[in-house]
Amino acid sequence: MTHLLSFTVEGIACALPLAETRQVVGMVELRPEAGNRRGGAGTMNLHGRTVPVYSLRMLLGLPDRPPLPTDALIIAHPGPDCVALWVDRVKGVQESTVPLPPDGDISSSPGVLVADNGTVLIYDLSAFLAAEENGQLPLPGAVGTGGEEPSCDPGRAGAILAARARAFAQPEEEPPETSFSEILTFRLANQEYAIKTQYIREVFIIREITPVPGVPDFIAGICTVRGEIISIVDLRTLFSIPKHGLTDLNRVIVLTDGTVTFGILADYITDIGIRPTDQFSPVDPGMTPIERRYLLGATDGSVIVLDAAAILADPAMVINETRK
Repeated sequence: MTHLLSFTVEGIACALPLAETRQVVGMVELRPEAGNRRGGAGTMNLHGRTVPVYSLRMLLGLPDRPPLPTDALIIAHPGPDCVALWVDRVKGVQESTVPLPPDGDISSSPGVLVADNGTVLIYDLSAFLAAEENGQLPLPGAVGTGGEEPSCDPGRAGAILAARARAFAQPEEEPPETSFSEILTFRLANQEYAIKTQYIREVFIIREITPVPGVPDFIAGICTVRGEIISIVDLRTLFSIPKHGLTDLNRVIVLTDGTVTFGILADYITDIGIRPTDQFSPVDPGMTPIERRYLLGATDGSVIVLDAAAILADPAMVINETRK
């Protein structure tokens, strides 16, 4: 399962692996650059660092146009260097199960493919940009639907872009002593929960769970993951979470601390992102029946952040023949 950042360019739906992105910012006034880099729209000053900006319009063979304040720049790191991708609009994060071409495949444009639903998936940004720089043809069949361009006074637009450019050119301020963690958010029994990704090995869609007699009720069964047998835990039973309405429970989030490994069931994955861990708010009484020792707090208003370390370290999670 791959998480993608989805965006549009001239009405074309596009996506990029979330792992290759750093941040999304509003469009800025671009500085000209020497040379004739294919797809090159100029450069931006990102806190004192010169970052090359690529126009996805040009790379996909679409008509060029001046930047607009409503456009976006995706700051990405396909390798050791940082680049910015100029797009029309960023839509959000989505899951993808599209199979990628094997290494060495030359039947498609390098680093990019068109999914069955028409989405242009740039699965290898380094290969895509390198191929374009070497003068290869734009992606075949990339035809825009002529997305609407918002009306904007050129003078006002230029002033907005210039002001943003000046702001991003300022040296980056030393951040306060704040710790951040990447968390995966998922839905279970009509409530959103989150877990730090440092404890998540993988996420997959499960087809079948094999029941095991004589184990605690919270063990839904076992399944095989690439030859390894792991237990599947139903958090609803473990924490006495009320079961409301119909649920899918077809996603498995594999948790591990290097010693203990098991999967937990979820209805579906909703998001993945960075959050300041020292700003988690207390969980209000009544939000969840889960004991406080298994909670880190709440974020984004109502998302309950579970303490994966505490769950993995709980002796109750270790099932052996001596347990009654």
